[in-house]
Order: sequence, then C-alpha cells, then structure tokens
Amino acid sequence: MRTLVVHYSRTGHAAQVAGQIAKELGADTELIVDKMKHGGILGWLRAGKDATREIPADIAEPQKDPAGYELVVIGTPIWAHRMSTPVLAYLKRFSGKLPAVAFFLTCSGNYQRTLETMAVLAGKSPKATLVVFERELKRGEHAAKLQEFVGKLKG
Repeated sequence: MRTLVVHYSRTGHAAQVAGQIAKELGADTELIVDKMKHGGILGWLRAGKDATREIPADIAEPQKDPAGYELVVIGTPIWAHRMSTPVLAYLKRFSGKLPAVAFFLTCSGNYQRTLETMAVLAGKSPKATLVVFERELKRGEHAAKLQEFVGKLKG
C-alpha cells in the first residue's frame, strides 16, 4: 500500500515516531514546515496560545500530494490539549481530499479531543490511532504500541 507519513515536530518527539512508522511501513515522509519558529520558552507559549485559539499556522507548501497515496498517516504533538497548529493547517488544506488516514500523537496528557478533531477535519475515521506519551518515548517503552499500530495499518 502506497503510504505517506506526514508530521510536524517542534521538539523532535513526533519526528522520531514518524521515522519509526515510515521505516516499518516502507512509507514516504513529509515534514510539515511552519514558517513561524516556535523555539524557546516564548515560542512554546505562542504555540500553546495559537493552539488554544485554533489558529492554523502559516505552513510551507507541502512537497508531496496526499491524493497520490492510498494511506496518509498524520502525526502531531499535543499543544494545550489540541493538535499543533501546523497539523491543523495541513488538515484544513486537504480536508475532504485525503485517502484513508491514520493518526499518531505525542503528548504528556489529555489527547482525546485531538483525535476527534483530526477525524472531523480529515472527513473520515482513522484506520488506526497511536498515542505515545513523552515518558514512554524517553524510556523507549513505546515499541509494542507502535508495532500494534503498524500491524493494523498493514492488515
């Protein structure tokens, strides 16, 4: 199945998980590029504020067309109990134009609302979801969850 793994990562956590998923699936990858930098404490605060207000980021033009794939796996960190604003922008841009989807999140807490919002924006229910908590990622304890997620996508 031709698969694209799309993600945004401010700290590298979502990028790490995206890379692992892409490797397991033999998938292409697409990093969502936010034109505004969110580094440091001020960037972190601005990111949380924009996520709370659900203001889509100004993102660079994606290099890969998701319509050319059978499955698009979309990953985001959680900011203020919501998806990152670059992923929000991506989903709004391609709303109703995505093939089958799956979602993964990296977070340290509340995430359920994000999965529901992502499904609404994508216009379809995900084939599978994966939630990787920061503590699991740092300890390398997410491998079994990742394998289960990939198994659902392959099956």
